[in-house]
Amino acid sequence: MASPEALVSALADPARLQFFARVCTADDGLPADAAAAKLAKRLVDAGLVTAEGGRYRAVPGVFRDALTKAPADPLDALFRRGRLVSIPHSGKRRQLLLESLAERFEPGRLYTEQDVREKLSMVHDDHATLRRYLVDDGLLQRSNDGGSYGRPSEARVAG
Repeated sequence: MASPEALVSALADPARLQFFARVCTADDGLPADAAAAKLAKRLVDAGLVTAEGGRYRAVPGVFRDALTKAPADPLDALFRRGRLVSIPHSGKRRQLLLESLAERFEPGRLYTEQDVREKLSMVHDDHATLRRYLVDDGLLQRSNDGGSYGRPSEARVAG
């Protein structure tokens, strides 16, 4: 279930909004074609539209469902089918997200850049941005040569 914010964000682009309106007013949905795929992807990820049987169809009740119950975990709204669909630019939700991602790395263990890339790619395609945010926020530390990463130890955090 998408959050109200995710639904509004998906419809914020005028071209996507117009496409969504066409999907909603089509009796049997719109044919899925390559030209519409880019517009439809974000709407499908947000849960506004389905792509089944070669047609795009609106999901009835998506707005009502988004408003009826808030997610138990504030991070749930950022994920769809186990994948991160949006990275908050700042604030408490971003901090919670980064702390959650940092927990994927064992304290006291060193990881290669490839290891970090693999772990973060499982969550989001832009693994480099996530890695940079983790390092910038001090949740991961990079070696001086840039070849390895690890969680900061309590002694380093305190000192």
